[in-house]
Amino acid sequence: MSDKIKPDHRSRAAYVYVRQSSLHQVRHHQEGQQRQYGLSDRARQLGFAQVKVLDEDLGRSGSGSVDRPGFCKLLAAVCEGSAGAVFALEASRLARNNRDWHHLIDLCAMTDTLLIDEDGVYDPKQVNDRLLLGLKGTMSEFELGLFRQRARLAFEQKVRKGHAMWELPVGFVRTEDYLIEKTPDRQVQQAIEGVFSKFVEMGSARQTLLWYHEERIPLPQAQPGTAGREVVWRLPNGRRVLQILKNPCYAGALVYGRTEMKTVLDRNGAKKTRRKRKELDQWGVVIQDHHSAYITWDQYIRNQQAMEANLATRSGDNAGAAKEGPALLGGLLRCGSCGRKLRVGYNGKQGRVGRYACEGGRVERGSGPCLSAGSLRLDRAVAETVLEAIQPAGIEAALAARDSSLEENGQKRRALELALEKARYEAGRARRQYDTVEPENRLVAGELEARWNQTLTQVSELESRIAELGINQPLSEHQTARLMELGADLGLLWDHPQAPVSLKKRILRTVLNEIIINTTDDPPEHVLQLHWAGGVHSELRVGRNGTGQHRRSADREVIELVQELAKICEDKAIAGILNRLGYRTGQGLTWRASRVVGLRWYHKIPACGNREGWLTMEQAARELDVSTTVIKRLIKEGVLPATQVVHCAPWVIERKALDLPVVQSQIRAVHEGRKLPLTPLGQQALPLE
Repeated sequence: MSDKIKPDHRSRAAYVYVRQSSLHQVRHHQEGQQRQYGLSDRARQLGFAQVKVLDEDLGRSGSGSVDRPGFCKLLAAVCEGSAGAVFALEASRLARNNRDWHHLIDLCAMTDTLLIDEDGVYDPKQVNDRLLLGLKGTMSEFELGLFRQRARLAFEQKVRKGHAMWELPVGFVRTEDYLIEKTPDRQVQQAIEGVFSKFVEMGSARQTLLWYHEERIPLPQAQPGTAGREVVWRLPNGRRVLQILKNPCYAGALVYGRTEMKTVLDRNGAKKTRRKRKELDQWGVVIQDHHSAYITWDQYIRNQQAMEANLATRSGDNAGAAKEGPALLGGLLRCGSCGRKLRVGYNGKQGRVGRYACEGGRVERGSGPCLSAGSLRLDRAVAETVLEAIQPAGIEAALAARDSSLEENGQKRRALELALEKARYEAGRARRQYDTVEPENRLVAGELEARWNQTLTQVSELESRIAELGINQPLSEHQTARLMELGADLGLLWDHPQAPVSLKKRILRTVLNEIIINTTDDPPEHVLQLHWAGGVHSELRVGRNGTGQHRRSADREVIELVQELAKICEDKAIAGILNRLGYRTGQGLTWRASRVVGLRWYHKIPACGNREGWLTMEQAARELDVSTTVIKRLIKEGVLPATQVVHCAPWVIERKALDLPVVQSQIRAVHEGRKLPLTPLGQQALPLE
């Protein structure tokens, strides 16, 4: 018996710490577990009356990466001074990291607690024992690191040889020699191929997900714990679609090292590890053309770039996925002053009027935005330029749309037909199981009958959905002719009410990389530098409204007409004239007297009551004491100067024109009943002084 064990130690409890690193060891390494529990007998042989066993950490690693409640209880007992000695089979059982190990040694030294293993008794207060314990802890940690290094190097060597050492994604199976090949299930193959083709068509993982939910088409998913041998079918979620699109295994590549471990400490001091994705050029192992693929490697790279571009970053470098907002140039416009991407805001009725604005001035100088522009004119001008550029490909696009329509219907039909074939197999299998059971055994027969009915219901549902699709016939001659007509006139197709806004945005982003915008004041224009996808640059100038102008302001022609009519006409008469001529307000409404008043007030046009020196034809007739017929004749002959702004407007006569000698002579002749020679038609009266 060691002389290091004092009566004070024996008066306290002996703590036996039992730990195994994994559940596999707990189940299958029973001898090592029994050796650890056997330390209780040794503690009693050394004179300890109280023996406590701490085995809560069975199946927990001692590397410090997981919480160990048993070890925490041991530290608490040592701190309280209730532990006289700590028994462990060896140092590696207590800890596999120096942080926990030296923490335990320091606490034992402060509370005069012994450490006892199979090799001896150690007093942490003694220098030699403390040195030996430190070496044991270091060797324990080194041993664990060595085990990991050996296993990792062997694992990576097999991966570099092209062996898949992990569970494969659905759609692939692993051979006996750890190689990869496609699953022989045609339904699974068709489903995986459909995800990639639909993503290329939709351009967004979310839109692909929504399409599968709208069409109620399930996707295969490996059943957890079956190493991919069992597949279940269910409607996908967003994570499932991204798993398929981002996995390079579907591109025929064996890839290892896409992520790296990042270790952090939680608030309890335990180490936590998280995985961080690495860039493609930093992947550890990339073996292209390793096995049969569903898509090419180039297509995989394009898919990743498309998904990356769909993420709208805070810095604004990415345009984000095409959304349903009516502003077509969102994500393409960049400020020519500060280089920032322009943001889109909506206002107006139902928030459907877009406006682009740069926030560079607000961010850097605390002032207003660098520039702001309405979306209507810019969108129209850029769309017309793009349509003019891609017009030669219109017919080809129409043919592609026809083929795409047929392909989409065929894809849905093939998916449903394969699902129906499998459902019929399951129904037949359930029927055979039901037929083999004895009818008297109702406990089993009832369950099998319910399964059979369930499979028959699935068969009936799939048959109904296939019948709803109908026969996949090509487009009729009329439909084909209409499609060609739209393809020949892309502008008509672009303005079609059923043309989705998101598709228009995708077209613009396909042919344009970005647009640099600047503004000029003289003349007021937006200057656009179009950077095309092929590397060509072009300039486009779009007029903009001046100060106080907007798209709902009245036309300049209407304003000038009101200025002339207001000389002699009341507001109600002006409104009637404008309506007869077909003019409308800036809001597209008919004219009323109140609206004419508002227009005059805004443009400071005086009313007719405030206009001295101007007469109508009726007023001139009263002034000269003649009929309006005489005034009409004098105007027609050019004797009396008068103006008519528009065809249906009244004649406007200046009052002092009535005092012209030629006019007075004509009026005296009328009063005296004499006939004067007619003035040659078109001869104008002498100009007024």
